[in-house]
Amino acid sequence: MMPMSAMQADILSDLEFEFYLRPSDMDEFSHLLVDFKGQAISWSDDAEEMVVAQLKGHRLDLSTARKSFKNIQELFDSISPEISDLGAHIISNNNCFVECCSKDEIEKTPCSSLVYIDELVVDQAFRNRSIGTEMLKRMSQIVDMNKTLVALKALPIMDEELELRTPERKKQLKHFYSKLGFRHSGEHYMVKDARDCHAQRARALAEDGVALA
Repeated sequence: MMPMSAMQADILSDLEFEFYLRPSDMDEFSHLLVDFKGQAISWSDDAEEMVVAQLKGHRLDLSTARKSFKNIQELFDSISPEISDLGAHIISNNNCFVECCSKDEIEKTPCSSLVYIDELVVDQAFRNRSIGTEMLKRMSQIVDMNKTLVALKALPIMDEELELRTPERKKQLKHFYSKLGFRHSGEHYMVKDARDCHAQRARALAEDGVALA
């Protein structure tokens, strides 16, 4: 990740970040599925509050789900069309894989959860200031990322100004996520294996009593 400039750090310090988690409103899955939402808040010269970035998504407990579902894809199909579609690209033999790299590998650290990001939107006037990166960083501090696969659909969401989903905008977004370690999975999805992160690997190995060199 590129080092943050002093100006970007100052901008971020002027923002207030709020995050919360709660069990899913889908009662049948509330023991497996947690919804999370975050926002970054700024203030105008008139002290008017402005939400300049929003992030929302779900964390699915795959370890618990495997006890009830012989086929995790059936669970994915029941949650949402997008997560159902995602399953074809990340689930094999009831475990996670990164389509470009690990489908045929034996999983030494089984996926415990899936974090699916429904939406990450930064106001046009506040882009290119590391706010999106900071939102994802703070999400990872709030949401349990141990042995987790993170996934999202890397297409811009049309905002209130009806921002067009132009090829250039799509390219910008995919470049943004690529810099953060996400890889293409299928035509529309991008995934990141949190098990590849040093801190997560160290934690997983520590649970097994193995030191990380």
